[in-house]
Amino acid sequence: MIAMATPRAARTGGRRLGSLQARLLHFDLFMLSTTIVLMGFGAVAIWSADGSGSVSLGNDGVKQALFGVVGLLLSFVLAGIDYRFFASAAWVIYGFGLSLLALVLIPGIGTEILGGRRWFDLKFITIQPSEFVKITTLIALAAFIASRGSAMREFGNFVLSLLIVGAPMVLIAAEPDVDAAIVFGVIWLSMMVVARTRLVYILVLAALAPAALAVVYRFGLQNYHRVRIQAFLGIIEEPLDASFQANQAEISIGSGGWFGYGLAGGTQSRLNLLTIRESDFVFAHASAMFGFVGMLALFACFIILLWRCLRVVELARDSFGQLFAIGVAGVICFQTFINIGMNVGLLPVAGIPLPFVSQGVSSLWSFLLAIGILQSILIRHRKLGFQPA
Repeated sequence: MIAMATPRAARTGGRRLGSLQARLLHFDLFMLSTTIVLMGFGAVAIWSADGSGSVSLGNDGVKQALFGVVGLLLSFVLAGIDYRFFASAAWVIYGFGLSLLALVLIPGIGTEILGGRRWFDLKFITIQPSEFVKITTLIALAAFIASRGSAMREFGNFVLSLLIVGAPMVLIAAEPDVDAAIVFGVIWLSMMVVARTRLVYILVLAALAPAALAVVYRFGLQNYHRVRIQAFLGIIEEPLDASFQANQAEISIGSGGWFGYGLAGGTQSRLNLLTIRESDFVFAHASAMFGFVGMLALFACFIILLWRCLRVVELARDSFGQLFAIGVAGVICFQTFINIGMNVGLLPVAGIPLPFVSQGVSSLWSFLLAIGILQSILIRHRKLGFQPA
């Protein structure tokens, strides 16, 4: 005997279906498609940089593509969770992130590579917690500023906001990874643009910045960092071994012409003159592959992605959503500018990955998690009323 649905059950089911359909209408397909294009671009560039070998797990580009698929699934999961949950659990999430940063510094737990203890070696995958702590700090700072509202004009709350980003910055600088630590300053500055704080606090902080930078330069940087900065400013003539990679990157970009050399990449990559071309210098390698036209397409993708992030700022229904979205936009914009800037010789060389493109599962997944939360904000940016049965 087949059970018949009652009118009440039918109405309830109809309301749920209508609510789901209404929310899916607000899912940002431009953001999703642009993210996938950037990931695909990165996977192909990394595949080429690793030797354009067979399509197998032995190639880093294939691994990056598989990590991207997993990351997209995680992004969809987060999009299905009400973003206000993250605001309510912000301090638990933030504390978990700080715990990871503390654990990675412990010998025997954190893995040391080239003098830096920044990774957890899980045998099948290597995780860099500082990348994920960007997201936990974004959540915590957005929740804090949103909860304070106009009380952010108080000096005590202004100082607390600095401490929220300062704690992970100190732990990451101790790894040492000063380049990654700088990103947390960008997170803070991005949110302060829309936070209701006093301008005088920021002006005082800006006045103190030169002294703080001098202290960081003297005590916080490794010697190779100082050599790069001094050479970039023309204070010293940079040693050939220190400038070699930057020079090869510029040659690779310039040699690409309008349409590039194709999947094999340029001469610098084929002769292995351009190293670290899967991560730090992936832009230079990709420029030789796809040429000026290909890089214009890449720039267009980043501009579209930033536009869609700022659209979330406009549409978010609460301060937490707005703050989180503008923080994500700030990080994407900053890392893109720094990575490309150092590739073309406009900035000193820094270990800042190009979002969604550079090799690295931690960076890729952290940005995809951020995209998932942005989608959650979008599909819940309006209060959904009852749908007719």
